[in-house]
Amino acid sequence: MAARRSLMTIVLIAVGVLGWTYVGQAQFFDSLEGMEAPEDVSSVDCAMCHGSAAQEVSFPHAPAFEGKCDTCHQTTGVGGHGGLVSETRSLCLNCHQDKSEHYPALTCWTSNCHSDMHGSNLDPFLNPSRQEDYPGFAASTEGAQYVGTETCLSCHQGHRREWQKSMHSLTDHGTRPISERGCESCHGPGSNHWGRRAGIGVFSMASSKEIDDTCLECHKSDTYVPDYKGTRHVKEGMSCIECHDPHMQTNKHNLRKTPNSMCLTCHESTRLDFAKFSHHPLDNEDPRMGLMCIDCHNPHGGEGHEMLKQVKDDLCFECHADKQGPFIFEHAGYDPAMGNGCFTCHSAHGSSNPDLLNFSGRGTCMECHTDRANHFPAQNCWTSGCHSDHHGSNTDFFFFGN
Repeated sequence: MAARRSLMTIVLIAVGVLGWTYVGQAQFFDSLEGMEAPEDVSSVDCAMCHGSAAQEVSFPHAPAFEGKCDTCHQTTGVGGHGGLVSETRSLCLNCHQDKSEHYPALTCWTSNCHSDMHGSNLDPFLNPSRQEDYPGFAASTEGAQYVGTETCLSCHQGHRREWQKSMHSLTDHGTRPISERGCESCHGPGSNHWGRRAGIGVFSMASSKEIDDTCLECHKSDTYVPDYKGTRHVKEGMSCIECHDPHMQTNKHNLRKTPNSMCLTCHESTRLDFAKFSHHPLDNEDPRMGLMCIDCHNPHGGEGHEMLKQVKDDLCFECHADKQGPFIFEHAGYDPAMGNGCFTCHSAHGSSNPDLLNFSGRGTCMECHTDRANHFPAQNCWTSGCHSDHHGSNTDFFFFGN
């Protein structure tokens, strides 16, 4: 009995201590002043208490998404737990140095612009009220007057250096109407924006159609653009500025990256194909003989789903003319009317098999010639000294080599 009373006493004391600790901590959390995080704060998941809002939006802020809260927030010291490393826009400029002259507000997040700093469904972290108040790309400039590029650049100094290197800067010429010059040729007349920080064509809030329509006002006569609106890119909601930077010409045609890198940003499966054992060489591997995606594809309009510059086989024969024929004895699989042409046997981008073949060894032939599976146990039908002219022959029905 005495032992049981002793055990009960210990339990009650433990419960009391834990209860006091819990109450103390609750009071401590209610008042964050002076609170310090443990030394192993880097291993603490802030989302346990603060939620994971950055995981649930279209455009998460990288530090919040990656759990690196201490990039912006203090963990110890003056200001206590949760305080910002800095209360001015210098906090943002620690990472976003290129935006140092973007807008002279005291803080980026109290200027009614980038208020959702953990993440937003608007890029870049814009306050939803900005979209609700936004009347649309065209309506935002109704009644406004043109003020000239220099007026725009008096605030947007960061764009000056970028834009002056761009082909678009050539539009800011005195011989052109003011409506077709500089910033306002794309964003619309800026007097409302200049006067009250509103009323301008904001591309980050515009639909892909509004963006494309703006670009095509000038580029509709370009030889490579007329069919753009019917392309796969448009149907999937892409806009011109996803590939092209209207302000900066880092690469030819104002591309945001080099042509191949730009395409492979989205076409991840194609990137993986080019990493396979056998693949078409890219120009970044060997500029003397490498290809660019745009050698075969027209991103502004092309044949079929793949947006090819020509019908499939004709495109291949641009380089592989010796395989074109016509031959006296044609290989049926290479006749687009009877098969899938070149792609009956070959992969366009890359393959784990030699010569860009879809299947290894004689497996390529067996896809069609199933009745010849036991015909001859050579590794490859065309390297056994037999059917070596398999693209077509002028001398032998069975494509035997000379």
